[in-house]
Amino acid sequence: MINQEILFLSILTSSLMCLLFLLLLYLIIRKSKEIKTRREIESYKNKINNQIFSIIAQGQVFRGMGCETAIKQRAMEELLSRYVKILEGEEEKKRLSDLATHCLQGYYQKRLKSKRWSYRMNALYHIEDFHMTKLLNEVVLLSKKKKLSHQEMIHVLRILASFQFKDLLDLLLNHYHYLSEYENRGILMRLNQDLFDQFVLSFHKSTPPLQFAILDVISLNKAIKYRVFTENIYLTYKGEVKLRALKALSEIGYVRNIEPYLQLLYSPNWQERMVAAKLIGSVKEEKGIPRLIELLHDQVWWVRSQAGQSISQFPNGKAILQSVLETSKDAFARDMAWDWLHKGV
Repeated sequence: MINQEILFLSILTSSLMCLLFLLLLYLIIRKSKEIKTRREIESYKNKINNQIFSIIAQGQVFRGMGCETAIKQRAMEELLSRYVKILEGEEEKKRLSDLATHCLQGYYQKRLKSKRWSYRMNALYHIEDFHMTKLLNEVVLLSKKKKLSHQEMIHVLRILASFQFKDLLDLLLNHYHYLSEYENRGILMRLNQDLFDQFVLSFHKSTPPLQFAILDVISLNKAIKYRVFTENIYLTYKGEVKLRALKALSEIGYVRNIEPYLQLLYSPNWQERMVAAKLIGSVKEEKGIPRLIELLHDQVWWVRSQAGQSISQFPNGKAILQSVLETSKDAFARDMAWDWLHKGV
């Protein structure tokens, strides 16, 4: 009985050793192939790098530049990825895009149809980086797949925005109305003015997250063109939309009539007091200075800080803050005045 157990354990041990040996052998072979592949990629990159530079920087004709093998495709992809990060000129970017389309269009078409998520995502990132607009139809087809992951779908929509896809408004209003404010903003930031105007015109039938994103884009771009629209939104809406519109106006730095906004400095809502204080500083409305001084004593730190910043934007702002520092009996107000007196010093 004992001999049988020893024999069984010996066979089991030998089997495990064989499996481990086979696994080690597999890993060695795989690593060797990876090293060989990497060497071939680097060798081809070194071979074509000067030619790629001449094509992008000088407009040299790229006839005969082929990427018929996986090694050459990866080498080209890595080189173009490096160049796209440092290019600034529009002509150079256009040449890089044309070269990427010439050499890698078929490669990415196959990757977009792959069952592997990583292949599809990698293709999407490079299609956007290289601005390969000729793959727009393939990206649109991908957006219609039912099993598309959320991350893929967001990236697809960003690419469609970057490529100025004319039906993007319909997609966001009727098919992807559940997107978050952050996701919508990342998409809208890529639009040109004509397409963004479509979203502005459709503001009233948009979801709240999309409305927030529209106002945030106006705010981030300080887009004075939309000042009248933003003021109308402020007057028409309530709650968070109204507050976002007020924030956008404070970034634009101009309103038709300051009087209604001066009243907001007395709002029971601290967010409204804060953003109104920002607006007064942006437009440099001297009528608001006495109330801004009072807001240096506000119980909410954010309001006090914004009041101090707004005061500092006036020509005599430092003198006003110095006076508060020397005369106020409120320690919080004095601290805030001191902070803004020494900002950037």
